[in-house]
Amino acid sequence: MTPTSSEPSVALPRLGVLYNPRTVEILSLARVSPGRWRTVWLVDRELNAQVGARRLLRRFGEVIDITGLSMAEAATCITEPLDGILATNDPDLVRAAELAEQLGLPHFCPAQVARLNDKFLQRQALQAAGLPTPGCVRIPAGMSLDAAVAAVAGLSYPAILKPAHGASSRATYAVSNADEVGQRFAERLDYPSEDFVVEERIPDGWAPADSPWADYLSVESLAVDGEITHFGITGRGQLAEGFRETASIMPPALAPAEWPALYGLATAAIRGLGLSSGVFHTEIKLSADGPRVLEVNGRLGGGSISWLAERVSGYSLLAAAGLVNLGRPPAPVPVPVPVPANTNGVGFAVYVQPPYEAREVVDITGADEVRAIPEVDELVLTRRPGDQVNPPEEGSQSVVAIIRGLAADHVRVAELLAQIEKSLQFSYR
Repeated sequence: MTPTSSEPSVALPRLGVLYNPRTVEILSLARVSPGRWRTVWLVDRELNAQVGARRLLRRFGEVIDITGLSMAEAATCITEPLDGILATNDPDLVRAAELAEQLGLPHFCPAQVARLNDKFLQRQALQAAGLPTPGCVRIPAGMSLDAAVAAVAGLSYPAILKPAHGASSRATYAVSNADEVGQRFAERLDYPSEDFVVEERIPDGWAPADSPWADYLSVESLAVDGEITHFGITGRGQLAEGFRETASIMPPALAPAEWPALYGLATAAIRGLGLSSGVFHTEIKLSADGPRVLEVNGRLGGGSISWLAERVSGYSLLAAAGLVNLGRPPAPVPVPVPVPANTNGVGFAVYVQPPYEAREVVDITGADEVRAIPEVDELVLTRRPGDQVNPPEEGSQSVVAIIRGLAADHVRVAELLAQIEKSLQFSYR
């Protein structure tokens, strides 16, 4: 059903939404806002050039143009007070914190956002909180290659090289020694334009050949005034080269007895970062040494997680995120029962990743065949023939197709992953 904007809104709070077309689905937000809040879209035209999108935004709320403005300047454009601010990606968390500080609204403060977005600062905070933490070294922009190699010589390898501020495994590389760190940097034409970190790799829980499921997952959590509620856990398919995501599975293929420990670890990580309110997406690796925190994100998880949550349980994480960012308790979370028999089934989202060396999509076949699979709800082609791709730099955002649906159980999901991989074919150059 198409959302409408005609519902009475006199008594509803006003939620400022930093609009980004990559992380905000306008119609999805418009569908969950009636009866909960009035949406005020905060739009930067330099990031959102599509005129059609701005027209659509006006159908479902007030639009305030903040193009080229500092958050102090943007605050002066907001003539009717806001009650909260919603950010859906890491860079916008910074702007939301600055704007909330100007307006006196509940939100993360800039120091908290720094601990969420900066991978080195987050590792330091988690270590200080007593959580097991791999060794991590920052390589600041401007450091010479020789100095960078020397700085990481004392780490244990294998390790991972990645931007200190980054998402979706952008520019993320496996490295086997300090010299390889230098080689990777030397290959980057823009080095050293930003800070990087080199982090010891947490031991794998199992070999990729042993399971269709990856040895990491994420806990989706909501917190208001120190009370943390965990919605559930999202499993993953095996990673593509460059640590790129290939599938999200909800609920995961995980024994019920293992869930409480993962919830406890997510709670400890959130509190270890000094956070008491917000929406959190905590990635955890099921290592051979026990579960270990990969990172905590102060936003909803990407990769179709909100879609999956609603598909398998009827619960809207997006609506919950809006309420939490207004400082209000979300709707009660359904009792998290980690077995498909107590949900609608097992939700899946498949992300078709191009080969690591691919740079352009040439042809696509098999889309109609995949759409005809009974369990498939939708297939979205995110790249077309002639579109460019750059997996090393784009990370998981190099995805060329997304397939979402619902299956009876994990055995069937595993079969579907194989069937989709066989049927949907892309050619590249």
